[in-house]
Amino acid sequence: MKKYTFHFLVITIISALLGFTGLDYPGATVVRLICLFGGIALMISCLDSVILSRKNRRNLKKEKIKS
Repeated sequence: MKKYTFHFLVITIISALLGFTGLDYPGATVVRLICLFGGIALMISCLDSVILSRKNRRNLKKEKIKS
């Protein structure tokens, strides 16, 4: 999930620019939903990378203590 963070960021920014500029076109609602789901996926991806990095750091400390 960590490797998709940049992709979710780009999708969220582009869909936000298209969906929330005030233009009225038939697909505006769909683009806003894509922005919402992209933002949620971006948040999950960022949290996943933070949690995994902390877990890896903790495991490295345990291995150093055992050595």
